[in-house]
Amino acid sequence: MLARVGLLLAALVVALGFGELAFRIINARKNAPSGDDDAWRARYRRMNDTLYRRSANAELIYEPVAGSSVAMEYGHAAFNAGSMRDDIEYSHERGVLPRVAMVGDSIVWSEFVALEKSLPRQVDSELNGQAELLNFGVTGYDTSQEAAWYETHVRQYHPDVVVVVYCMNDTMIMSGPFEHYATQAERARKDEQDSFFARAGPIRRETVDGMIKAREESATFRLLARAMGIWDRARFDAHYTDEYLLMAQVPARRAQLQQALDRLGRAIRADGAKPLLVISPVLESWRNYRWMSIHERVRDLATRAGFEVIDPLDYFRAHHNETAVRISGDNLHYNEEGNRVFGRAIATRVRELIAR
Repeated sequence: MLARVGLLLAALVVALGFGELAFRIINARKNAPSGDDDAWRARYRRMNDTLYRRSANAELIYEPVAGSSVAMEYGHAAFNAGSMRDDIEYSHERGVLPRVAMVGDSIVWSEFVALEKSLPRQVDSELNGQAELLNFGVTGYDTSQEAAWYETHVRQYHPDVVVVVYCMNDTMIMSGPFEHYATQAERARKDEQDSFFARAGPIRRETVDGMIKAREESATFRLLARAMGIWDRARFDAHYTDEYLLMAQVPARRAQLQQALDRLGRAIRADGAKPLLVISPVLESWRNYRWMSIHERVRDLATRAGFEVIDPLDYFRAHHNETAVRISGDNLHYNEEGNRVFGRAIATRVRELIAR
């Protein structure tokens, strides 16, 4: 009997050993460096170096370089002479058609897709010649920067409707152009923000995969560590948190958002234009959506600031799978199909506003 048990244990150890060996070989091949990530980062550093410059306006920190252009994998990334992402030039003076200005960050600028498939172009297509559509999106801007950008630049074009697209990271200091053009004092504010994330949520959506991977790589038995990682991920999902949710809990950032929306709404109305705020949802977990509290707070703050507000989340959830409308591996940015669907939702409300 003891001999059989010993033989069974020995066979089990050999099987686990072979399984561990196979697991390591498969993962070594899967995780072999390709250099693609470094090339991607180099392309985007070059894009930021070309398209942006340090702004004389300290509120903006950086701003578009008018007339700049750089080749990317999806086509040319460029700003026209009016600092819009467009290959059409617009006069400051309005023509016969109503004019619609879209303001926001990389969602409006439409990171990762060609100009023809950008969000403003999709809105323009849905409007079918009923208005001029101007793309004033600037990658990485938060709502405070958007308010300053409107006051110093957008209002010169005398829009009839201003569409502000709110992104879930709009209360955060983002990387990208900021990292290149910020002063030491401005970078210190971002370092403080990142330190807050590390204190308030050391294990959060942005870190949990890396933590599990690091533990697996240092483990003696990686196959067992992978199984433990799956269990840890399930426990994390039951108590989920991320940087969007953490930042939404900071009173100072909520106050900053309210001040920015008040300022932006007041400036738009003072120009005789109609302010419309659109909430862009997180593009994942629509069956178990975790960010509804942010939607509700933004809607409340924007309404107080005089905006009409539309939230297309229910429309998205009812008609489209989240993976069908987003850039692969990205829970904020839309692919071509996502821009088309989102553009249709925005155009429906814009059409009503310009008809008034």
